[in-house]
Amino acid sequence: FLTDLFLTTSPNSKTIQFETWVNKDGNFSKVGKSKEMPSGAKVVGQSVFADFDGDGQSEHLLPVCEDETCQRSAIYLTKLGLDQVM
Repeated sequence: FLTDLFLTTSPNSKTIQFETWVNKDGNFSKVGKSKEMPSGAKVVGQSVFADFDGDGQSEHLLPVCEDETCQRSAIYLTKLGLDQVM
């Protein structure tokens, strides 16, 4: 029941990245590389974490808008430790 840490960072004004840090006995360790926001995303929504596929691990769900007025939107799903986006 230890809490992990998920950070949304912005190294510059045009880039958004995501970092996952796992709590192992009170020490945080970064998991993998920072992930860039999906290409084509203009607006990034609120991250949601849940076990969507029932495998016992939480996935990261990210809603985005592909234009400034949010007329075109998408939902991205990623698994911890994988670079694949669904």
